[in-house]
Amino acid sequence: MIDSLSRRRFLLLSGSAYLATLVSNCAQNQQSTAPSGFDPKTASWNDVLTAAKGTTVNWAMWGGSDNINAFADRWVADQLKNQYSLTLNRVPLNDTVEAVNKVAGEVQAGQTKGGGIDLIWINGENFRTMKQGNLLLGPFTEKLPAMQHYDLNNPAVTSDFGLPIDGFEAPYTGSYYVMAMDSAKVDRAPTNYQELLDWAKANPGRFAYAAPPAFDGSRFLLTALYGVTGGYQQYAGEKFNEDLWNQNSPKVTSYLKELEPHLWRRGETYPPTQTRLQELFANGEIWMMPVFVSSVAEGLATGQLPKTTKAFTIPGVSLNDPSFTAIPVNASNPAGAMILANLLSSPEGQLQKFKPEVWGDPPLLDATKVPSNLQQEFAKVEAAYGIPLKELTGNTVPVVNAEYTTRLEELWEQEIAG
Repeated sequence: MIDSLSRRRFLLLSGSAYLATLVSNCAQNQQSTAPSGFDPKTASWNDVLTAAKGTTVNWAMWGGSDNINAFADRWVADQLKNQYSLTLNRVPLNDTVEAVNKVAGEVQAGQTKGGGIDLIWINGENFRTMKQGNLLLGPFTEKLPAMQHYDLNNPAVTSDFGLPIDGFEAPYTGSYYVMAMDSAKVDRAPTNYQELLDWAKANPGRFAYAAPPAFDGSRFLLTALYGVTGGYQQYAGEKFNEDLWNQNSPKVTSYLKELEPHLWRRGETYPPTQTRLQELFANGEIWMMPVFVSSVAEGLATGQLPKTTKAFTIPGVSLNDPSFTAIPVNASNPAGAMILANLLSSPEGQLQKFKPEVWGDPPLLDATKVPSNLQQEFAKVEAAYGIPLKELTGNTVPVVNAEYTTRLEELWEQEIAG
């Protein structure tokens, strides 16, 4: 298994051979041609529209979901072309850190303009790395017309893993990491992590989580940290607490080791991806799993998951885990990136991806701030969602400083996978 440090920290970019390969091979993208005099910090929105017209925008995004890819390639691309004469070039990633490495490599090589990526779908450790490494362009979000539809007092909009956004990210997804069970086989949902462990012991092989450092697997580790050490509040704030980590991390190790022999295949192997985990659930090999709520909505709408699938939260543990878009500091087409970011943040973009048959991803905007006709459309989608969304999301808690996730990945590599 690849060491999580090599996947997550660009401090290892000093490996020049690896870096050169990334820079040269990471999609030979169409280069956009925004006017060289364009300055996103001083430009008006009309200036942005003018500068982007007739150009190509390179959007680097995780490419592991057919439905999300289709949303980008069809609806998003069509809107950009028809409304703004802007061409979308989707740059698929296995992991967002690939885009971080590419931008860092270009900047280190002196390519401070004309980079191969204009916009990145991003959050968490990757945002912290880029913001603290001065690899992002901004602030830019205050210029986006879509921001009028957001509650700027909502921490889910203004901070990312405890780090203030400060205008360097635009809101994109309202993601919630919860649990799902097959209600035909599970009588009662666990309400805390001791009950989850007890259920796993009583139903051996019927629970699993994706192997970290896969994105979803790392989220499960964070919920375990909250669930077995007394909640998330002690970890809140911008700074990582080393003493607190040293005090509490052994409890996480103990819990994961006690849980492991009762997992699918006795924990001798772990599902490598969330897609594989959901396949195990769909075919009845497991009866309970951690999952993003959008995957449950999509699975119910498409018939990929049993009709008896029920999403539930573990209060104080399940995650409010939004994600964003950001512009690299050396973007070729910052004007096109701003238009794309605005489209994804717009009520129309948030509504389209909310539809379960499209993606099922909940909106991050404040639906009371959109026009009344669109409020009705959001309400219709929520009514057909198949999940009590407001009830679920009200029981979720924030994701804390990204260093906790990095440390959890290292812990899992050493103590569980090892």
